[in-house]
Amino acid sequence: MKFSISEISRLWPIAKRRISKGIVDFVQRIFSNEKVVKDVFGSHSSKRVLLCHLPEAFTSKKLPKYHSNFTECYTIAKCFDRLGYSVDCTSRANTGLDYSPYDIVCGINGNAYMGSFASDKNIKPLRIFYSVGAQMCYNYRVTTGRNLDFWKRHGLWLLSSNRYVPGDARVYYEEHFSDAVICLGNEYVMKQFLKEENDIGKYRFQHAFFFPVTEPSKDKEFGKCRRNILWFGSSGMLHKGLDIAIDFAVEHPGFTLHICGGSRQETAFWRYYKPIIESHENIVMHGFVDIESDAFAKVLEQCGILLNPSVSEGGAVSVLNVLGNGALLPVYSKGTGLDLSAVGIETDAVSYDNFEQALLEADRMPDDEFREKAWAAHNLVKEHYTLKNYESGIYMHLKEIIEKNR
Repeated sequence: MKFSISEISRLWPIAKRRISKGIVDFVQRIFSNEKVVKDVFGSHSSKRVLLCHLPEAFTSKKLPKYHSNFTECYTIAKCFDRLGYSVDCTSRANTGLDYSPYDIVCGINGNAYMGSFASDKNIKPLRIFYSVGAQMCYNYRVTTGRNLDFWKRHGLWLLSSNRYVPGDARVYYEEHFSDAVICLGNEYVMKQFLKEENDIGKYRFQHAFFFPVTEPSKDKEFGKCRRNILWFGSSGMLHKGLDIAIDFAVEHPGFTLHICGGSRQETAFWRYYKPIIESHENIVMHGFVDIESDAFAKVLEQCGILLNPSVSEGGAVSVLNVLGNGALLPVYSKGTGLDLSAVGIETDAVSYDNFEQALLEADRMPDDEFREKAWAAHNLVKEHYTLKNYESGIYMHLKEIIEKNR
């Protein structure tokens, strides 16, 4: 077949772009420093899944318990294995991927998962978005709103203590381009996605789980500990309401606040609050506490209230780990993504005034009611928010999604 000069001139820009893209993709795959763990369970199935999450879950001798995401990744892979798929796993940061061998791409937000949208149009794997938090636009709105709340109370901006999202605008609407979405959390978390998109058939939610590591004492003396409040969390301390907890302890010296965790990298937060904490004997700093340690069990026995004023979570595992291993009354926000209102005090919005009222409401409870709710919270989490239930739920969600999209 011969081409005229005019035809070659017309086709050359298209050919050049395709050749350039091919070279870039090849170089990325060759030199990518992100690993792909192949066929993690050795199933050798012809049906293949690329899981964009945490490949370390399959190379570590023991799954760590300082975060649930390693166990989530491993469990999702187990469910695909039960469904007859060979599972490869790579980091969500990986950019050097060939998607053509895969029937399904599943993962949390990141370059690896988003790259499947930009791949060759002839490559059409089933795309399942596993969301570990609330919808990105909702999350951005409520977490930045906490900056204004804090400024109104303290006349100071602590912009580095919130949970913002990556700069790539695509992650705000990642779910729109996916074939199915599994939201970690509860129905409230899922509804934040449906405010941006009304395709309810595409969405499912799955409750989080806790790690059982200890048992609370049956003889716990709530009369002595009910005014001891526990804040248990990590980074994004405005997002998770640590400022509200500290402000309450300052305003109400009859209570004692125990702080476990918190990010030392948020220097502006500590620069402001360190002098306040040091000048108040009713605020106790424990630092990072390993949930498998005796220190964790001890602080659970010391405290009667679990306080979680977070604005946005995908089912707060920190709350579940506290309640599943200890008997405490939960005072928490709806944004926590947990269904505990029958056994605790839930606030619709996150503000100092709302949580002050909630904590004082807990303080007015008769001893018998306080004790009953604390134990009911423990039993609810222990029976419902289990890894077994999580695995069963994920398996059924994946099975339904695959059958629906065949």
